[in-house]
Amino acid sequence: MVPDPEEPTPEEPEPEASAESTPPPAVPPPPPVPPVYGPPPPLEKPGWAAQPPDYGETPGTPPPPGLVPKPYDPSAPPQSAGLSTGAGIGIGVGIGCGAHVVAIVLMLATLFTMSATGPNVLGLVWPFVVVALAAIAMLFFPKTRGVAIGMLIVAAAAWIVVLGPCIGMMGV
Repeated sequence: MVPDPEEPTPEEPEPEASAESTPPPAVPPPPPVPPVYGPPPPLEKPGWAAQPPDYGETPGTPPPPGLVPKPYDPSAPPQSAGLSTGAGIGIGVGIGCGAHVVAIVLMLATLFTMSATGPNVLGLVWPFVVVALAAIAMLFFPKTRGVAIGMLIVAAAAWIVVLGPCIGMMGV
């Protein structure tokens, strides 16, 4: 059977809303947006914004073990001051500068004595190698470690700034 195009098609009846059906869920309104500018909210107490926390021990509790200070003993010898590592490094930089000035003099003396045979690299750098080896030997002793670090800083700077470019320009 072919339906007639002029004849209306029967529509399906809509189901009736029953009393048991639930209404769609209600969407809660968005929370209020705080103002972008304006005065700050009032403080609970005038003065400080917040009470600072309590530090330290409460009265009546014993101190933790191992943190009890020892009483002062006047008969005990004072601790030796000694040099700090930073002072040792500063002294080592000064000693390293002086040692490298002496090494430059020795290098020039070696250069003039070798003028007949011609200069070679080992003849030019031996004083600087001796200074670096002396500083490396000083690193093994705790009392001279700071001085040795300062000397090695100067030795590294001397190789980078002076010796390397000079040897390269001489073509040795």
